[in-house]
Amino acid sequence: MLLVASAALGLVSVAAAANFPSFKHLVAFGDSYTDEGRLSYFFSHNDTLPPTGWSPPVSNSTSTGGYIWPRMIANSTGLTLHDYAVSGASCSNLLTPRSPYPSVKEYEVPQFLKEYKLSNQRSSGNIPTLDPDEVVITIWIGTNDIGNGALLDHSQVPGVSLVNVTSCAIDAISTLYASGARNFIFQNLAPLYLAPQYATDARFGVGVPNHYWPTKNTFLGGNNTLISDSMREEVLSANEIYKYRLPALAATLPEAKIALFSSHDLISDIIYNPKNWISAPYNTTGYHYHCNVSDNCATSYIYDQEDWNSYVWYDELHPSERTDRIIADEIIKTFKKQSKYATYYF
Repeated sequence: MLLVASAALGLVSVAAAANFPSFKHLVAFGDSYTDEGRLSYFFSHNDTLPPTGWSPPVSNSTSTGGYIWPRMIANSTGLTLHDYAVSGASCSNLLTPRSPYPSVKEYEVPQFLKEYKLSNQRSSGNIPTLDPDEVVITIWIGTNDIGNGALLDHSQVPGVSLVNVTSCAIDAISTLYASGARNFIFQNLAPLYLAPQYATDARFGVGVPNHYWPTKNTFLGGNNTLISDSMREEVLSANEIYKYRLPALAATLPEAKIALFSSHDLISDIIYNPKNWISAPYNTTGYHYHCNVSDNCATSYIYDQEDWNSYVWYDELHPSERTDRIIADEIIKTFKKQSKYATYYF
């Protein structure tokens, strides 16, 4: 068994499929789609990074408006969560600068490797050791890299392209593998062109000025159709690159177990087949939390559980807590090699 948890604690049993080890630790890298509170520490401490060994406290105040999907997995399975994701992060600030947000390449992965040694031998030093067979690593990065303020509106470092950004994300696997990691779930890009931030007028894409994009009207004249088409091209191109690069990489990494999880297909399925996933009245184009450019915010409609579970999106850019619950459930299925949204390269 991958994990047998006490019913009294409300945990689920996760059975291991062939060739899958028993996990005890979930290590997550990414941006606001994954961050449980690392950026909050950063901003509340005068832009100072957390000390070595710090972990975000359990929080129901994340980008979903509630709990974030890695925490849901930890709560459901009993895995120990090590969440290094930072809201606002890109893969590398050397490619798509997102100052002051720390990036995956320059901060998140190095910080994890500074705090833990991956080895099946007990460490004789002061650095805690994690058995690689008991660790599963998730990487979900790219929302900021291809968005406004980066590739979409040509704000990246000159000469940087989608190839560089996707290579950066894939290289994170190689770096972690070289340090001893063996089990990876790589999540591709969500259908950002369907998010209110980038959607067409037909899907009620937000206009200008905009909470996350105050200068949206300066790009393509603020034309939501052109902007959505541009984002769609970025997302689909990146995901196509991952589709071919991940299995090629896996073939070069002995003993590595890599799953490519299609966040794109799952969230698209929720949007186009909401009755299978969310509560009525289905809201696949709107969002719950509205903020103007001055950060004056208000919730949409009446804040109750029924409405809360009817939204795909929490705000213009971020999935709702209900959507994250679905993501968490499918990732748990991926642990068992049972999710139809994942492709397994082992």
